[in-house]
Amino acid sequence: MNYITHGIGGIGAGLLVLTVAGQGLNETSQVLITSGAVLGSLFPDIDHQQSYIAHKVPVASFAASTVFKHRGFLHSPAFIILAWILLTAGSRFMLSGELLWMANQFITGFIPGMLSHIILDTLNKQGIPWLWPYKKRFRLLSIRTDSIMETTFAIVLTALIGYRFIQ
Repeated sequence: MNYITHGIGGIGAGLLVLTVAGQGLNETSQVLITSGAVLGSLFPDIDHQQSYIAHKVPVASFAASTVFKHRGFLHSPAFIILAWILLTAGSRFMLSGELLWMANQFITGFIPGMLSHIILDTLNKQGIPWLWPYKKRFRLLSIRTDSIMETTFAIVLTALIGYRFIQ
């Protein structure tokens, strides 16, 4: 999937988190959670130097693509769990007060955003390694990146998100 489709999935993940969290969230929480979800939805492609996020942080992308194969570890539930642990522990260690609260709100969106990425890539022809380190990739559909099928899927996904969450 391309960055637009992943971003749409991230918006959906963020809105889902906001729905589950309930009505008690202030506007700052809503912005941090949704921003985290959209950035999280793009993050697993940091290991692909031609990706949208790689162009925004080329040094990090170069390092990630040197260490990790695209659609390998960074596209696995194992990585999402590790990221959640490291982000949560790191923020608790390095931050306090308002900054810690803000980081926690962002992480609350970032992790589901990453999950939306790998779910969407499961619909892609290449699939992803759901059982990493087992190398077999799993896929549900064969949607090719940047194809008319992906565009159609993105439009339908946008309509479903709008129907479900926007009132």
